[in-house]
Amino acid sequence: MAKRRRSPFRKMLYKSLITMCFWGVAASPAHAWWETGHMTVAQIAYEELSPAVRTESERLIALLNATEPDVTRRHFVPASIWMDDVKARGLRTFDQWHYINIPYNPEGLGAVEDAKDVNIVTMLDTLSKTLASDKSGDFEKAFALRMIIHLVGDVHQPFHAVGKVSHAHPHGDLGGNRTLVQAPGVKNIHAFWDSTAGLLEDVSSSQWQSHVPGYAQGLKKDFPKNQFASTLNTSPAQWAEESFKLAVKYGYDALPAEGLIDARYRRDAQRVIAERLTLGGYRLGYLLNTALQ
Repeated sequence: MAKRRRSPFRKMLYKSLITMCFWGVAASPAHAWWETGHMTVAQIAYEELSPAVRTESERLIALLNATEPDVTRRHFVPASIWMDDVKARGLRTFDQWHYINIPYNPEGLGAVEDAKDVNIVTMLDTLSKTLASDKSGDFEKAFALRMIIHLVGDVHQPFHAVGKVSHAHPHGDLGGNRTLVQAPGVKNIHAFWDSTAGLLEDVSSSQWQSHVPGYAQGLKKDFPKNQFASTLNTSPAQWAEESFKLAVKYGYDALPAEGLIDARYRRDAQRVIAERLTLGGYRLGYLLNTALQ
């Protein structure tokens, strides 16, 4: 049998991931604002997987466990933050994959930059095809799976799908990172929404089992899957469009003067976030059941 030739892209990824195996143990994993939210989306999805797809997902996750120095995080649920962890450890190749800055132009600037060609929508489409393809090997599928688990969470966060263009920021506010707010623990509107607006208590990823399953059960009770039945089989482009509209309505336009977060704004944000976390989990489960069936 002829030896399968490894592509240059595959060689690059292997080299990067093997390097992390050696020095990642000494590196301190980044605890992103969205860590708890990502794990909650993943927990909901995990509970939605068919027995066969769950078994296959666990097998694929295990293939890259050597890149995860903390053995308590070698599971589908904490694998949802792996993409942020490798970024924090110096692998920045995938930075543009996390978002799509659809321009919001309330001041009517004449020239507005379009979203970049490589973005969360295009990469979710590509990675989903990789995961489902008979031509993909175990490595490609294992890599794609970890990326998809993270990116489906990201695309359901409203501020991963918008960039406000203004005279102050003619090239955009970087998904809200340049729009300042006054709220405990955060400085900008993106971080406020990443934090789940205080909806979920921050949980260390190494202790996910003590909190995250309970968060998932509570959200599923509040938002049963049957109320989203008609929206599960939709595209990443539609998910991003939903997030864009929510960011505009409940994020930017509802923001009080001087960016001072009040009780009403926080309450409305939490309601939107709760639904997006739950819907993201259901959609991730549907995507994986389809791709890995």
